[in-house]
Amino acid sequence: MGDVTPPSKKHINLLRGWPHPSLLPASAITTAANAALSDPLISTPGLLYGPDPGYQPLRESIAEWLERFYGDDAGDENGIGSERICITGGASQNLACVLQVFSDPGVTRVWMVAPCYFLACRIFEDAGVPLRVIGEGSEGVDLVGLERGLEET
Repeated sequence: MGDVTPPSKKHINLLRGWPHPSLLPASAITTAANAALSDPLISTPGLLYGPDPGYQPLRESIAEWLERFYGDDAGDENGIGSERICITGGASQNLACVLQVFSDPGVTRVWMVAPCYFLACRIFEDAGVPLRVIGEGSEGVDLVGLERGLEET
């Protein structure tokens, strides 16, 4: 019997978290951009710095959609208001914003389950917030290891 090698398969790179190019809605974005940029009432505020929490009509639309989607389980007794929605450029930017507002490098300590969102580690480092990792098994977070780590710090 000769050497048997499995057929080569193209690997899928999951490191970056990028979608396959066929999933990118280039033509829909082109159409939307042309429509938005041809109307000065939309293009002028759209090309300037927006309000910190994001474009208010978008925040209102997201809040309305969340309330329709989740029904009675949406938010608290007041539902999900647009004031609870923040538009960012993605998870990394939002995490950085949260750390800037709610953490103090001299006080804040973070424990993160590993494996984790790999870019988050660098974001915590950039914010000056010490990061420790804790393992996870079939039963969830390693609470014994976490307790031991908390006692050491």
